[in-house]
Amino acid sequence: MIERAWFGGLGMILVLSACGSAGGGGGVVPGPTAEVPPPGGAPPDMKSKFDQVAQAKVYDEKGNAAPCSPPRQDCPAVPVERAFLDRCRLAGFQVRQCGCASRCSGDVSAAGRRYDAGGQAKECAPAKEECTPPQASGAFQDACTEKGYRLEVCGCEWLCSGNPVK
Repeated sequence: MIERAWFGGLGMILVLSACGSAGGGGGVVPGPTAEVPPPGGAPPDMKSKFDQVAQAKVYDEKGNAAPCSPPRQDCPAVPVERAFLDRCRLAGFQVRQCGCASRCSGDVSAAGRRYDAGGQAKECAPAKEECTPPQASGAFQDACTEKGYRLEVCGCEWLCSGNPVK
Protein backbone atom coordinates (compact mmCIF):
# COMPACT_ATOMS: atom_id res chain seq x y z
CA MET A 1 0.00 0.00 0.00
CA ILE A 2 2.80 2.39 0.87
CA GLU A 3 4.63 1.50 -2.34
CA ARG A 4 1.57 2.38 -4.38
CA ALA A 5 1.16 5.70 -2.64
CA TRP A 6 4.83 6.52 -3.16
CA PHE A 7 4.66 5.53 -6.86
CA GLY A 8 1.43 7.49 -7.30
CA GLY A 9 3.05 10.54 -5.70
CA LEU A 10 6.14 10.19 -7.89
CA GLY A 11 3.93 9.95 -10.97
CA MET A 12 2.15 13.14 -9.92
CA ILE A 13 5.50 14.93 -9.48
CA LEU A 14 6.60 13.82 -12.96
CA VAL A 15 3.34 15.02 -14.50
CA LEU A 16 3.58 18.42 -12.82
CA SER A 17 7.21 18.94 -13.80
CA ALA A 18 6.45 18.01 -17.43
CA CYS A 19 3.61 20.54 -17.60
CA GLY A 20 5.62 23.42 -16.19
CA SER A 21 4.85 25.78 -13.38
CA ALA A 22 1.41 26.95 -12.37
CA GLY A 23 2.04 30.24 -14.17
CA GLY A 24 1.71 28.54 -17.57
CA GLY A 25 4.23 29.02 -20.33
CA GLY A 26 5.96 25.74 -19.52
CA GLY A 27 9.35 27.41 -19.31
CA VAL A 28 9.35 28.28 -23.02
CA VAL A 29 10.40 31.81 -23.89
CA PRO A 30 8.55 33.09 -26.97
CA GLY A 31 10.81 34.15 -29.84
CA PRO A 32 10.65 37.45 -31.69
CA THR A 33 7.90 37.89 -34.24
CA ALA A 34 8.35 39.04 -37.80
CA GLU A 35 6.12 42.10 -37.26
CA VAL A 36 8.19 43.61 -34.47
CA PRO A 37 11.53 45.08 -35.59
CA PRO A 38 14.46 44.48 -33.26
CA PRO A 39 15.63 47.29 -30.97
CA GLY A 40 17.52 49.91 -32.96
CA GLY A 41 15.38 49.50 -36.09
CA ALA A 42 15.49 47.11 -38.99
CA PRO A 43 18.78 45.57 -40.13
CA PRO A 44 20.51 47.32 -43.06
CA ASP A 45 19.35 44.74 -45.63
CA MET A 46 15.70 45.22 -44.55
CA LYS A 47 16.02 49.01 -44.68
CA SER A 48 16.96 48.81 -48.35
CA LYS A 49 13.86 46.67 -49.01
CA PHE A 50 11.67 49.22 -47.21
CA ASP A 51 13.28 52.01 -49.27
CA GLN A 52 12.62 50.09 -52.49
CA VAL A 53 8.94 49.73 -51.62
CA ALA A 54 8.70 53.40 -50.64
CA GLN A 55 10.35 54.50 -53.90
CA ALA A 56 8.27 52.20 -56.12
CA LYS A 57 5.97 53.91 -58.58
CA VAL A 58 2.28 54.09 -57.80
CA TYR A 59 -0.54 55.11 -60.11
CA ASP A 60 -3.65 57.24 -59.80
CA GLU A 61 -6.92 56.36 -61.53
CA LYS A 62 -5.85 58.19 -64.71
CA GLY A 63 -2.63 56.16 -64.99
CA ASN A 64 -0.27 58.95 -63.87
CA ALA A 65 2.82 57.47 -62.20
CA ALA A 66 4.57 59.02 -59.20
CA PRO A 67 6.67 57.86 -56.23
CA CYS A 68 4.73 57.03 -53.08
CA SER A 69 5.18 59.64 -50.37
CA PRO A 70 4.91 58.47 -46.74
CA PRO A 71 1.35 58.26 -45.35
CA ARG A 72 0.21 61.33 -43.42
CA GLN A 73 -1.94 61.38 -40.31
CA ASP A 74 -3.37 64.91 -40.77
CA CYS A 75 -5.39 64.22 -43.93
CA PRO A 76 -8.75 65.87 -44.56
CA ALA A 77 -11.78 63.63 -45.04
CA VAL A 78 -12.19 62.80 -48.73
CA PRO A 79 -14.64 60.47 -50.47
CA VAL A 80 -13.33 56.97 -51.09
CA GLU A 81 -12.58 56.19 -54.75
CA ARG A 82 -14.28 52.81 -54.46
CA ALA A 83 -14.39 51.91 -58.19
CA PHE A 84 -10.69 52.72 -58.66
CA LEU A 85 -9.65 50.79 -55.55
CA ASP A 86 -11.75 47.79 -56.59
CA ARG A 87 -10.22 47.77 -60.10
CA CYS A 88 -6.77 47.94 -58.49
CA ARG A 89 -7.39 44.95 -56.23
CA LEU A 90 -9.18 42.91 -58.90
CA ALA A 91 -6.24 43.43 -61.26
CA GLY A 92 -3.98 41.85 -58.62
CA PHE A 93 -2.27 45.05 -57.47
CA GLN A 94 -1.93 46.55 -53.99
CA VAL A 95 -3.67 49.67 -52.73
CA ARG A 96 -1.21 51.96 -50.94
CA GLN A 97 -1.70 55.07 -48.84
CA CYS A 98 0.59 57.74 -50.28
CA GLY A 99 0.41 61.07 -48.49
CA CYS A 100 -3.34 61.63 -48.16
CA ALA A 101 -4.37 59.72 -51.29
CA SER A 102 -4.93 56.07 -52.12
CA ARG A 103 -2.81 54.85 -55.02
CA CYS A 104 -2.41 51.57 -56.88
CA SER A 105 0.84 49.64 -57.30
CA GLY A 106 -0.07 49.06 -60.98
CA ASP A 107 -1.68 51.03 -63.79
CA VAL A 108 -5.34 50.04 -64.06
CA SER A 109 -6.36 52.93 -66.30
CA ALA A 110 -5.77 50.79 -69.36
CA ALA A 111 -7.55 47.71 -68.05
CA GLY A 112 -9.82 47.36 -71.10
CA ARG A 113 -7.16 48.35 -73.64
CA ARG A 114 -5.20 45.92 -75.74
CA TYR A 115 -2.55 46.61 -78.36
CA ASP A 116 -2.05 45.51 -81.94
CA ALA A 117 1.31 44.61 -83.51
CA GLY A 118 2.02 48.29 -84.25
CA GLY A 119 1.47 49.33 -80.62
CA GLN A 120 -1.87 51.03 -81.31
CA ALA A 121 -4.29 50.88 -78.35
CA LYS A 122 -7.68 49.31 -79.01
CA GLU A 123 -10.65 48.43 -76.85
CA CYS A 124 -11.00 44.69 -76.38
CA ALA A 125 -14.37 43.63 -77.72
CA PRO A 126 -15.73 40.22 -76.71
CA ALA A 127 -14.52 37.42 -78.97
CA LYS A 128 -16.90 36.56 -81.80
CA GLU A 129 -17.82 32.90 -81.95
CA GLU A 130 -18.57 32.95 -85.68
CA CYS A 131 -15.10 34.28 -86.51
CA THR A 132 -11.67 32.66 -86.34
CA PRO A 133 -8.95 35.32 -86.13
CA PRO A 134 -6.05 35.02 -88.56
CA GLN A 135 -2.81 33.68 -87.10
CA ALA A 136 -0.74 36.39 -85.34
CA SER A 137 2.77 36.83 -86.72
CA GLY A 138 5.62 35.17 -84.84
CA ALA A 139 7.29 38.55 -84.28
CA PHE A 140 4.11 39.93 -82.68
CA GLN A 141 3.72 36.83 -80.49
CA ASP A 142 7.35 37.01 -79.37
CA ALA A 143 7.25 40.77 -78.69
CA CYS A 144 4.10 40.35 -76.61
CA THR A 145 5.18 37.36 -74.52
CA GLU A 146 8.79 38.47 -74.01
CA LYS A 147 7.53 41.58 -72.22
CA GLY A 148 5.38 39.45 -69.91
CA TYR A 149 2.08 40.14 -71.69
CA ARG A 150 -0.33 37.65 -73.24
CA LEU A 151 -2.18 37.44 -76.53
CA GLU A 152 -5.98 37.54 -76.44
CA VAL A 153 -8.71 37.32 -79.03
CA CYS A 154 -10.64 40.60 -79.10
CA GLY A 155 -13.49 40.73 -81.59
CA CYS A 156 -11.93 38.84 -84.49
CA GLU A 157 -8.24 39.68 -84.05
CA TRP A 158 -5.32 38.88 -81.80
CA LEU A 159 -4.29 41.71 -79.46
CA CYS A 160 -1.63 41.94 -76.76
CA SER A 161 -2.51 42.74 -73.12
CA GLY A 162 0.31 45.33 -73.03
CA ASN A 163 2.11 47.49 -75.53
CA PRO A 164 4.63 45.20 -77.28
CA VAL A 165 6.40 48.15 -78.94
CA LYS A 166 7.43 49.98 -75.74
